[in-house]
Amino acid sequence: MKKTLGRLTALALCLCLLLGMAGAADYTQEILAGELSLGGSVTLQSGVLAESGRGEQAKTVRENVLYYTADKTVKPIVAYGNTLYGRSSMKQTATYLDDNDLMLVAGVNGAFFDMNNGIPYGLVVTEGVLRSSGNIQSVGFFDDGSAIIGEPGLKVTMETPDGAETEIFYNKALSKNNGIGLYSRDYDATTKGTVDGYHVILEPVRGSGTELLLNDSITLEVIGTLEGKSSCGIPEDGFVLSIAENTAYASALDQMEELETGDRITITTETDPDWADVQYACGGGDLLVENGRVCGDFTLDKAEKPTARTAVGLKRDGTLVLYTADSENGSEGLTLDELAARMKELDCETALNLDGGGSTALGAQYPGYDAPATVNKPSDGSLRPCANFIYLVRSKPTRASSAAKLYLYPYNAVVLPGTSIQLTAKAVDKNYAAADVPDDVTYSASSGDVDADGVFTAGARAGSATVRAKADGISGETTVRVIDEPTTLTLHKKGSDKDLDGMVLAGGSKTELSVEALYYGMTVSAQNSCYDWSVTGGIGTISDTGVFTAAEAGKAVTGTIVAECGDARVEAEVTISPANPFADMKNHWAKDYVNTLYFTGVLTGSAGKDGKLYYRPDDPMTRQEFIVALMRFLEVDTDSYSDGTLPFADSARIASWAQNAMKAAYELGYVGGSSSGGKLYANPTASISRQEAMVILARTQELDESADTSALDAFPDRGKVASWAQSALAQMVEQGIITGSNGRLNPTGNVKRAEVAKMLYAISEQD
Repeated sequence: MKKTLGRLTALALCLCLLLGMAGAADYTQEILAGELSLGGSVTLQSGVLAESGRGEQAKTVRENVLYYTADKTVKPIVAYGNTLYGRSSMKQTATYLDDNDLMLVAGVNGAFFDMNNGIPYGLVVTEGVLRSSGNIQSVGFFDDGSAIIGEPGLKVTMETPDGAETEIFYNKALSKNNGIGLYSRDYDATTKGTVDGYHVILEPVRGSGTELLLNDSITLEVIGTLEGKSSCGIPEDGFVLSIAENTAYASALDQMEELETGDRITITTETDPDWADVQYACGGGDLLVENGRVCGDFTLDKAEKPTARTAVGLKRDGTLVLYTADSENGSEGLTLDELAARMKELDCETALNLDGGGSTALGAQYPGYDAPATVNKPSDGSLRPCANFIYLVRSKPTRASSAAKLYLYPYNAVVLPGTSIQLTAKAVDKNYAAADVPDDVTYSASSGDVDADGVFTAGARAGSATVRAKADGISGETTVRVIDEPTTLTLHKKGSDKDLDGMVLAGGSKTELSVEALYYGMTVSAQNSCYDWSVTGGIGTISDTGVFTAAEAGKAVTGTIVAECGDARVEAEVTISPANPFADMKNHWAKDYVNTLYFTGVLTGSAGKDGKLYYRPDDPMTRQEFIVALMRFLEVDTDSYSDGTLPFADSARIASWAQNAMKAAYELGYVGGSSSGGKLYANPTASISRQEAMVILARTQELDESADTSALDAFPDRGKVASWAQSALAQMVEQGIITGSNGRLNPTGNVKRAEVAKMLYAISEQD
């Protein structure tokens, strides 16, 4: 498996029999873009499966495969954030790695989880300690790096003073339909209950230990009780035993209520013997492959729907396989039948489905770089916070003083003839720590040209070019594939990743466009001059580099912009509007902000009785209007969140045109709702206050919510700013996004539609 960086294993179309199950798509072409050694026993393969026999626009699936063989330098672990409650991103789990002097080699998302609270389904084990219970199909890792997939046979039991034994759950959300639950600080600082319960507060007996180890016991002593409350604080080194007061397990409640201060109970954990020494583990979904045979009759996930997928498998020789398939940017995704067949095709003896869809993520530390990168294309457009992750890690190295190997990036480039791309040389030492690149790097290419700075220019013909870098006796190489034409094209505004199907532009304006080209799902590098540009409908002119100049318009006129390369073609409908589209904005102070955001598709207006378009700049903006505008501004694909759920008691009041935007904003952590009477409310039709808007904007910009607030001291009404909003407003003031009105912040006042335009415009200018 160990090969030089970027050596392409099969850049031509290779016939192979893939995914041959009944009802599955006929993916019969495998296009491997490249193989990259991540050091030690870890190899990353990135490729595309292409469907044959379905016409000109063949469906494709972009996949990434991590191969790992157990060794002493790299080991697999499971990691989550500070608590089980609430999801964490890959970036947030980096704290755990740092605290343990570990460095990410590569990793994928792990268990399915409850979208309402982030609690993972199935067990969680880290460092040999049970963090959460469950007995579904799981993957576990031993101290030597080997792995196991199957049912762990986990039982957590409680023995009361009268000798009675009861099976309980551990660190799972409490409801009236489950039994007795035990909670530790691994869960959160409180039990986070949503139903009234009876709670017994416990502390470990001296000498008994403070953690639940696998296949071990711990003795706890009752130090207090709490009843009639939905949530109970968890002692820092203790536990809480909880049961719903209105429970379906009345006898269990009676058993709990008989416990008194000073009573002792024993908690015991047991697993199947094969899982006895597992150090890390997380739950999964359905088995995909078992004993070398493809499984069926899937029940735990949407089997028939092609979507992004994540899976883990084991080959007969013990090799661990971590797999992702995308459903973004031309990649179709896979059904579970197709995923199972693919894992079998990858020689997995056993394979397990993991959480997929928007959760599918693969990160890796590319050799020579100091920080990890996202390898796959998340279907949400960005990495989704998840319950936990499966990581391959090594001990954190110190930066090397001398280089042992060179790498050239990008390692899997596909280009059109005549295209120039910048190649970057990176270096690692013998332990794959990032090293200083020697000063005297020289480049050579088997075809095309490469200059002294590593800029490669493809020749006029299709084919493969090997580019080499050498310095101080070490070397590295990459292969660049030159193709005649792409398979698909999409249009974008320059600097934007959002697909451009249509746009509204002001008459006389100039807009720079760019083309994203794909070759069977792989990104193609090309200059705008590689494409043939044209315009229809008399809407303006376009240069051979994609700069569109809109015609002057006395009224709206519609046409198309077209880009072509060979048989690949893309077009976008364009409407040219008068320079001032809103009848009520001619002399308004926010005219330029509003018009700019209107022409970029962020803000909209409404037609008046006279047929003219009005923005209503001085009207307050509702919460749902604000969220819709914000999602457009952030270029979030809200349709991809349509299957999501909202926890709000008033979700039905959210307008249909705002539902997906609200789901996206909630899932991305931008909105959390307000609590009243134990329920969460979105209040979609209520006007949003200035401080509420500021806090939401701060979250989208990943500002520090604990930052210094002294910037607010200049305003006489800073005392009216809620404590939860002070840091957000202070940073917005420091960045010039808000300047106040008549010297005041007016934090509790309703934010006007014109003010929203100014805020969003100010943020865009910073970017």
